[in-house]
Amino acid sequence: MAAPKILVVDDYENLRRLVANFLIRLDYTVLQAADGKTAIEIALAEAPKFILLDLLLPDINGMEVARQLRGISLFQHIPIVGWTGNPIPREQAILRTNLTDCLLKPVAPSVLRVLIERFLPKQP
Repeated sequence: MAAPKILVVDDYENLRRLVANFLIRLDYTVLQAADGKTAIEIALAEAPKFILLDLLLPDINGMEVARQLRGISLFQHIPIVGWTGNPIPREQAILRTNLTDCLLKPVAPSVLRVLIERFLPKQP
């Protein structure tokens, strides 16, 4: 059985790679995007089962990316978790974009792992 695909979207390359390497060690297949346009293209082409989405991207902000993806039936029920370094009200971000959850950076690896495993339980 193929490992579930996770799309990690962040314009900060070092952070994106760090998270990707962490998730690869947890046996996930990791896709990466540095901007909103690329994130949407990769999501449509690869159909990830989980998206970790930076809310402040250089082209299309993450909240708009989430809105666009939620408008596509394939993405209406997959977890899209926003994350940001700016302290925006969590509930506001979730309600405005229909995010599954929203995290404030930096995120401890253990918190990220628990969150992902809540939505993508490990197969026996």
